[in-house]
Amino acid sequence: MNRKLFELALDQIRASDWEYFEELSSAFLVSDFPSLRTMANPSGDGGRDSELFSPTGKNTITIQYSVSQGWKSKINKTLKRITETLTDVKVLIYMTNQAIGAKGDELKAKSLDSGVVLDIRDKNWFLERFEVDDAKYEASSTLVDVIAKPFLEGEKIIERRRPALTSMESKAALTYLGLQWKDETTDKGLTKIVYESLARAALRNTSSENRITRSEVYNRIFTYIPSNICDKAQRNIDSALARLSKTIIKHWTKEDYFCLSHEEALRLKDRLAETECEELEFSQEVKRLIENEKEENDHITDELLTEITDRTLRIIDIFLIKSGEAFASSVLTGVVNINDTSLLKDIIFEDINGNPSEQDYIEHFPDIALNVIARVLTSKNLSIKTHLKKISDIYTLFSFLRETPDIQKATKKIFSHPKLWLDTTIVLPLLVDSLKPDGEDKKYTEIILALKNSGVELRVTEGVISEILHHIRVSETCSKRIPSNWEGRIPFLYYHYAELGYSPNNFVNTTEIFRGHSRPEADISEYLNVSFGVKVESLESPADLVNDNIRFAIERLWREAHQTRRQSGNGNGDSTIADALIRNDVESYVGVIGLRNNEQVTELGYKHWWLTIDSLAWKIRNKIKEEFDNPPMSPLMSLDFLSNSLSFGPSRSKLDRTHEQLLPIFLDMDLAEHMPRELIEIANQVRKSNEGLPEHIVRRKVRDACDGMRRRYGRITKGAIETEQGAELG
Repeated sequence: MNRKLFELALDQIRASDWEYFEELSSAFLVSDFPSLRTMANPSGDGGRDSELFSPTGKNTITIQYSVSQGWKSKINKTLKRITETLTDVKVLIYMTNQAIGAKGDELKAKSLDSGVVLDIRDKNWFLERFEVDDAKYEASSTLVDVIAKPFLEGEKIIERRRPALTSMESKAALTYLGLQWKDETTDKGLTKIVYESLARAALRNTSSENRITRSEVYNRIFTYIPSNICDKAQRNIDSALARLSKTIIKHWTKEDYFCLSHEEALRLKDRLAETECEELEFSQEVKRLIENEKEENDHITDELLTEITDRTLRIIDIFLIKSGEAFASSVLTGVVNINDTSLLKDIIFEDINGNPSEQDYIEHFPDIALNVIARVLTSKNLSIKTHLKKISDIYTLFSFLRETPDIQKATKKIFSHPKLWLDTTIVLPLLVDSLKPDGEDKKYTEIILALKNSGVELRVTEGVISEILHHIRVSETCSKRIPSNWEGRIPFLYYHYAELGYSPNNFVNTTEIFRGHSRPEADISEYLNVSFGVKVESLESPADLVNDNIRFAIERLWREAHQTRRQSGNGNGDSTIADALIRNDVESYVGVIGLRNNEQVTELGYKHWWLTIDSLAWKIRNKIKEEFDNPPMSPLMSLDFLSNSLSFGPSRSKLDRTHEQLLPIFLDMDLAEHMPRELIEIANQVRKSNEGLPEHIVRRKVRDACDGMRRRYGRITKGAIETEQGAELG
């Protein structure tokens, strides 16, 4: 029996299933209590989860079975009852299908103070023991037969997933695409993967006694494919059916009937159980993060947590499908685009308008959702990361499917061996990653190393090295000042150093990781080369090859953009430094265009690119298109596009499945965003008030305080929501 099937059975137990849970618990307890006997009765309050019994006939040990989600209140009520009416009881064994773990430690301590030992045996306790002996295994198998298998055979498991889609067939397609995508190697063609999974989805619940025709397979798939590509899609469906008929599909050639083989149907049920458990783990993580966001004025009660969790999950789902659509559109139109930073906010507001609530929490929901989703998208939890990547990928594949019958052909035009020049906005986050301890989220490092391993050449100009050195020196100066005495923005590197909880006094010593004092530029160059495979290469000569009118226009636009940034308070006031920044940006932008003079390809097929997340660069790209009738192809590359291209482009085969599944799904940001000096002040205050504690504890307290501060700092007011959306929010 698959462990995931048993886990699914435990997850799906409801109050009406109390008798099955009692039988399971008794089978697991009988080895500890051979004379186990129940004194409970299903009458009375109508459920096993309110009854107590003694396994020995004495009152020193009592056992409670419970399938209640509200395990805290259930245990508290039971302990109260024990102390008031069952004073001889010294041990309470609480049997539950809920996952409790360390969350029960506080209750255990409280119970011990009242003279009762609380022994919580939760879902993981059952999962760790179901194969220990025949009795436990048989009881577990029985639970799977009566709870898990009927659940898997119905459509409910499919219907309640992927809320961004509406039809049952499209949800089934996504579900089965996810099952296959997770298993396939990276060298298998995307078109084959997609149509084989669609065939499986169409044939779900079929058997030798319940076969369907080829036409019915077509019809089920065509319900979510645009009519203009159905003819070509039909040929791909036929090819998939032919391939699968050799292995996992039964085909009655004379009648042209199909069904899944018995072995494949069983395998898919096991995989569906695994998927359902993944979904549950993901939703529980979102719920936990929402609980952590609760504040007194949020009006979030325990009863509302499920509603808020469902709303947040729906928003994440819609965000992922829209992101997938954006990448597919970029590939099909041949134009690289950067992620719309307002997309997530727009989806949150649209959800509030489309699914209104009278509950008071709705006023605070946008802030809660932004914080929770940001934490989910950057989670360090391996299972959460792989689950999110899978959902993101299958939505992207589904988006391609809605536009073209041959996904593999569409993605072939993506560059396969690019050469990338990294902007300072890419290098600085790499330096921040270097400050993080092992195990922390290092998404920029992950993507850059993945690019390197897939054969991408990585470069920086000498101007970028100079900018990095200047930034380090400014950061060192800032670390020696009181935040309130610092003029201008807090430097990016120092800001994130403080956010990680480190002492300001050690910052100067820490930067020696990147450079010494005798040859600092050479040291930084060597560090980038050794750590990330990034080499220094000039773009001055290629820049001279670009038409003067275009070069002068680009320089003018960069100068205007930097001037606007300085006036808004987000730039450096030193004109000499500003001139150097402009010169470096122009060299990179124009230099890459110059390198392309000998390349005769579509935009996505170019080899040379400038990788930047500076929003100014993307605005200048748009202005160049407006000013020239025949503008040069944009040299700008997006990190998000690069990450997706590794999963779907020609370089896909160079990554193994494990590394591909761990690629970050959300990367682009603008380093010009405001970084509040209040965060530095809070970090310093927390560090001072906890002076004397071990350094790792101080760092943890600083990080926790910074996390709590962000939401209060960035709160979206009710008035702002109403102004932006024109909605009344209860």
